[in-house]
Amino acid sequence: MGTSTRADVIRRLYAALPQVRAWIDQLLETHSANARKVSTLGFNRLASCYPAELLERARVVSVERTPPFPPVSQFGLPEFAHLQGRQFEGITFKNTFFVVRGREFESLHFHELVHVVQWSRLGVDNFLISYGLGLHQFGYEQSPLEQMAYSLQQLFERGSVPNDLVRIIEGGTDDVWKQVTQVVGAQ
Repeated sequence: MGTSTRADVIRRLYAALPQVRAWIDQLLETHSANARKVSTLGFNRLASCYPAELLERARVVSVERTPPFPPVSQFGLPEFAHLQGRQFEGITFKNTFFVVRGREFESLHFHELVHVVQWSRLGVDNFLISYGLGLHQFGYEQSPLEQMAYSLQQLFERGSVPNDLVRIIEGGTDDVWKQVTQVVGAQ
């Protein structure tokens, strides 16, 4: 990704955290009136996969076009700017995810709920560092947190989600964080 060294990207990821946190908080506040509890959507398969507490806590906002993405170039992270133009169907920030109106499939909600669990497990800063480093090292499709969400989504689509789904997500997320701390510590 450009000529930036991994150490430089890590330094800038940490430096950008306050701006990204503030952007996320403002985004969630702006859309709070339109955020619906996932538990109210009537997705029975989600209710059989995720605990009621999670579906009650998680929120979803339908948007007309591509979901919002942080202005990463303004935050000193130009190597992620290409993601601002990407046509995502959904994106998650903390316990709230945004989906494109008309693309509100149960499978997409399942995927975004994996990210809600990841955010909850890691906390804001650790999630952002893990996600950013994964994007930088592997690209979007191969980044570890996305790989986990897509792999579990495929199981959901085949009807073979494990009974201990949240524990599996948390364990996989812990593994990703261990890898991130090794990379960050080596810099």
